[in-house]
Amino acid sequence: MAVPLSKAKLSAFRKLQMKKTRESEDRFLIEGWHLLEEAMAAELPLRALICDEVRIPAGDDLQVKEAAVARAEIVFEASESQLRALSDTQTSPGVIAVVDRVRSDWNAVLSALEGKERSFVVALDGVSDPGNCGSIIRASAWFGADAVIMGPGCSELENGKLVRATMGALFHLPSASIRSMSDALRTLQASGYRIVASSLGESESMLGFEWPSRTVLVVGNEARGVSQSVLDLADTRLSIPKYGHGESLNAGMAASVMLGHWRT
Repeated sequence: MAVPLSKAKLSAFRKLQMKKTRESEDRFLIEGWHLLEEAMAAELPLRALICDEVRIPAGDDLQVKEAAVARAEIVFEASESQLRALSDTQTSPGVIAVVDRVRSDWNAVLSALEGKERSFVVALDGVSDPGNCGSIIRASAWFGADAVIMGPGCSELENGKLVRATMGALFHLPSASIRSMSDALRTLQASGYRIVASSLGESESMLGFEWPSRTVLVVGNEARGVSQSVLDLADTRLSIPKYGHGESLNAGMAASVMLGHWRT
């Protein structure tokens, strides 16, 4: 049975908008029926469900709500103003949930890759924009990559904008923040992976490139590109041919193009 959201609970949940609270409590907020559905599909513990006290979802969203109500540890009814206070968007979708942080780390990624003769890893080297990070995770899941690793300077995995941009892919694809990109790449190279760095500088064209059976695709910072220390480790520097006008592709677009080429 749903209970009204108190001022004290609202204040406690609002603290989850801060990274330090998410880390200390090991929980974070998600918004929207689709993300909620994907989180439940990934069997993330649903610690609290916060629904609009007036709006009633319809169709598939109503089924998601019914499933979430049955699974949640506690269900709150909130006013529109309370949902706005918790929301990370201009217009609240009418539902917010508190779930455990995604359980994935470097060791989990290595475990997911173990024994695979063919695999593809996407590495984000200082991609700071959470929207780009989330889009790349989403594209990686769509094209069937095996894991995503995020080095220093990347957005936090539970950042609200990143989570929304993944459209739920974050809950299903092994993704981990790592302390040293160079160390991680050396570990993967020792396991037979070839490092392919996306580069606008001196590089070979993606056209005609044959992707190794075990590949790590490195996508760099939006402004600076792949760091020199990572470029020095790369087995191949690869670029996307340009046919029209425009300065460059953003990190999310470039990664999607290369992922699509890998799959063709």
